[in-house]
Amino acid sequence: MTPAASVRWLEEAHLGPVSDNLRRVVTALLTAPVVLVLAYLGGWAFAAFVALIGVLGQRELYQMARQAGAQPHRTGGFVLGGLVVATVLRPTLWPLGAMVLLLFVVSAPLLLPQEDFLVSFTVTIAGIVYPTALLGSLVWLREVRSAAVTDDVAFRLVLFVLLVVWATDVAAYYVGRTIGRRPLAPTISPNKTWEGTLGGLGAALVIGLALKLTLVDLLAWPHVAAVIVIGGGISQLGDLLESTLKRSTNVDDSSQLLPGHGGMLDRFDAMAVAAPLIVLYLHLVAGLF
Repeated sequence: MTPAASVRWLEEAHLGPVSDNLRRVVTALLTAPVVLVLAYLGGWAFAAFVALIGVLGQRELYQMARQAGAQPHRTGGFVLGGLVVATVLRPTLWPLGAMVLLLFVVSAPLLLPQEDFLVSFTVTIAGIVYPTALLGSLVWLREVRSAAVTDDVAFRLVLFVLLVVWATDVAAYYVGRTIGRRPLAPTISPNKTWEGTLGGLGAALVIGLALKLTLVDLLAWPHVAAVIVIGGGISQLGDLLESTLKRSTNVDDSSQLLPGHGGMLDRFDAMAVAAPLIVLYLHLVAGLF
């Protein structure tokens, strides 16, 4: 049963509308286990899921762009977005991905309207990067191997990233709603507060420390601290980025795909920022792979 279908069932059972809070809880309870199971399986199952999330996020971004007058080439963007994730999983596909990208670039004058060509072309390419390619870093983290990173360790690292960012999202939302008083960026997102931001960072700290003591003992304490700062602090800039995109196109939610949450961009905006930064940190600074 999909999240939307579950909410409809609850509405019928309650003989009335379901609150946004309950919608959020039901959606989270139904989707989180699916994500975790697919992350555990890894391989094409997880890559296909990440690609699906990315492409749906692209679709929402392209819809917002159309609100602003751009006319991105959605089919070309979706194909290239999916190929990016596929090449992360199988680097041998890079020549194919590069060829398709080149074909799109040279044929773009025939595919996109001349009067809005620059904006439409730029938005099409931007949608491939954000969110799809950025979220594809989760696939790379799941599949990477080294002397220190086995299949089990790779799954634990992905789990670490997912849980830290999720905890940040949940705590920032509920702390902000409960005790939030000081606006964080009122011209961008009036509902986001400093209290919510600090609550999200605090939740990331608690979850990060708990996971360090139980599942990710491979990471030294300074590296755990860095992941917490990225996943609990910098990730919240992803919320502001998406809020800016929505405000610039007069959109409240990127879509209504996930009851209580909005769209894929609403749900994975923080992850699209945190995941690639954490992967780069683990690679370049921690030297795990």
